[in-house]
Amino acid sequence: MNKRNHLFEFTVALFLLFAAVLTAQDAKVPGGDNKIPLGTEVRNGKLLFESEDKSFLYWFDSRIQFDGAFYFGSKNEMSNGTHFRRLVFAMKTSFYNDWQAEFDFDLAEGEAGERGIELRDMWIKYTVPNANMSFQVGHFKEPFGLERLNSSRLLLFLERATPSSAFAMGRRVGFSGRYWNNVGQITGAIMGHEPGTRIDKGQRDEGYSTNVRLTLAPVNHHGKNLHIGGAWSYKIPDAVSDLPENTIEISSRHETYVSNPKLLHTGDIKDVNYYTRYGAEMLAVHGPLYFQTEAMGLTVERWYDQPQVKLKGGYAMLAWVVTGETRYYYIDEGEIGPIEKPKHSWGALELAARFSTLDLNDLDAGIHGGKSLQWMLGVNYYPNPNIKLQFNYSQVDFDQYATRKGNLIGDDDHSFIQFRFQASF
Repeated sequence: MNKRNHLFEFTVALFLLFAAVLTAQDAKVPGGDNKIPLGTEVRNGKLLFESEDKSFLYWFDSRIQFDGAFYFGSKNEMSNGTHFRRLVFAMKTSFYNDWQAEFDFDLAEGEAGERGIELRDMWIKYTVPNANMSFQVGHFKEPFGLERLNSSRLLLFLERATPSSAFAMGRRVGFSGRYWNNVGQITGAIMGHEPGTRIDKGQRDEGYSTNVRLTLAPVNHHGKNLHIGGAWSYKIPDAVSDLPENTIEISSRHETYVSNPKLLHTGDIKDVNYYTRYGAEMLAVHGPLYFQTEAMGLTVERWYDQPQVKLKGGYAMLAWVVTGETRYYYIDEGEIGPIEKPKHSWGALELAARFSTLDLNDLDAGIHGGKSLQWMLGVNYYPNPNIKLQFNYSQVDFDQYATRKGNLIGDDDHSFIQFRFQASF
């Protein structure tokens, strides 16, 4: 079923739901007649509903991202054009002070135009009163990768760096616990599969991973922050329908999505017992200046005396908000936030640069996934806190093994420009 049919069905369902509410005279909310007055306001650009006793809070966090890109000098055919990168509808809630939940899905077209509705954050969280501790269950991002954990609406460039795409797995079902204080935070998690990848229980067990991420902020003042951290993960191979048992593959786009062949691709890595991932991260904020860097790696342990596979990558990026705004930092999550509300009536302007490298080759182990060196320059314009316009220019240098499992031409050095119009509300 294609995206258009999903969208039509979703629209019809919403219409029928509202019609039922309006016409059902005897409809009752279960649980008795307890009522609490509700107020409405716009807070930080988000529509928010809050009860008078502060025990219930609801708000929307939706976004539209419309992208375009043009590619130059490529040996392989690259598709110039436009694309709805994300069409996200999200509702977040806090109730009875200590409980939180989020409902988040994406209607944007995916690869081959067949993704339809994609589940994003779907979780329930309990925050222990007066303990700086929380527990979360559902579908959410694993605690691995500073850039990967950051919301897509806050990204400095249109797409995350190649190592963030290759090694950080993003959202999966799981359970996590977090503790934080005024020095930093630590998060541990047990993560399972992705929705849509389940197989018959009578055939193979689901894969799982254990994760831990520790971050420290020795300097933590608004406009002046220093953050260092690390993450580690142990994982057994996922059980998915399109790969044989005990087989994994590692791949990444080269920081663009309008045309998105994954030239960096290991192909099948077979006979995998387990693999470990590690990451080191640092960020610094000094007024309008912002610096962030990560180094990541992966080691695969295999059966039958097969050699280890070792892959690695990293990136560094620097941004300067020309108009003087600084960024927020959240020590309880170990994550960077948005820039301040623009100081000028016409908005805020930011310049950025990033260098990234990803090496998916381990020639001694027979893995030829390709290597990339990539530069990217960016300009971000914020007319107000809800709108962001982005422009990127990038040059990428591939080696001869970056062929998407031998299906494309290697050594395909080329450049591209891309842009995004984003509304977050």
